[in-house]
Amino acid sequence: MFASGAFSSLGRAVLVVALAGSLIKGWLGSGMGSLPDSARAVEPDPGDYGGDLNFLRRFHTSTQAPGESNHYVDLWTPGSLSVLARVNGLTNNHALFVDSHGKGGCSQRGSGYGFYPNEALLERGQKTPYFSAGDLAAVLGREEADQVHNIVLAGCNEERRFRSEEFRRYFVNATNITYMTPGELAFKPMFYQAIVLRSCEIKPLYGKACRTTHGRVECQLADRPAGGAKALGVFIADLYLPGAWKPYRTQRAGRELLDPSALPLN
Repeated sequence: MFASGAFSSLGRAVLVVALAGSLIKGWLGSGMGSLPDSARAVEPDPGDYGGDLNFLRRFHTSTQAPGESNHYVDLWTPGSLSVLARVNGLTNNHALFVDSHGKGGCSQRGSGYGFYPNEALLERGQKTPYFSAGDLAAVLGREEADQVHNIVLAGCNEERRFRSEEFRRYFVNATNITYMTPGELAFKPMFYQAIVLRSCEIKPLYGKACRTTHGRVECQLADRPAGGAKALGVFIADLYLPGAWKPYRTQRAGRELLDPSALPLN
């Protein structure tokens, strides 16, 4: 995924980066990463792109206590996304957080933008499933989807195929839809910053692709544009008025969209 470079200004936003590796190992090692025998007999429930919604449901976490309203679909390091939110005081934001890969071309209809999991979550030989905005809404259920006001998506947007309007079809009360800038790959440190820091506090980061001794390509991160490193893409948000089908403004994403109390007092 990426390797950390010489930077120290992210503060709380990178807490989960350090936790992620141990969380996913523990999650998979506990048996939660594989289907029990009883689940293997369940009939597939195909979504818009053919991905089994039963698979997607395994990675959905809903509210955990009274007064909480957030949902998490963590297709990257199960458990880390909800930890990130709770550690930073985000529990009752009527939000759907989705951590996953993202790409276009998953369907001939609409933008064809789809979400898909980290390959570590797949069983050996399992075909990669792809999921749509409608699939995410189906997993939450109509009543819960109608309670979502904020949607925060981690996936890449390199092909420029993401359309926030597609989410408005299924999450009719969502007024903030956060996603990666069109034409850009997404990186976790920028995603984490967009969740826990105000937009004015988000720090630019720079990445340079490098090949490890095992032949895997990683991105080395730094807090300055040195050695050919390029600026990482930032997360932006389409803002909607209630009942509208087109955004009235697009701006840099930040915690203040999830938690208005994060705004400074005038």
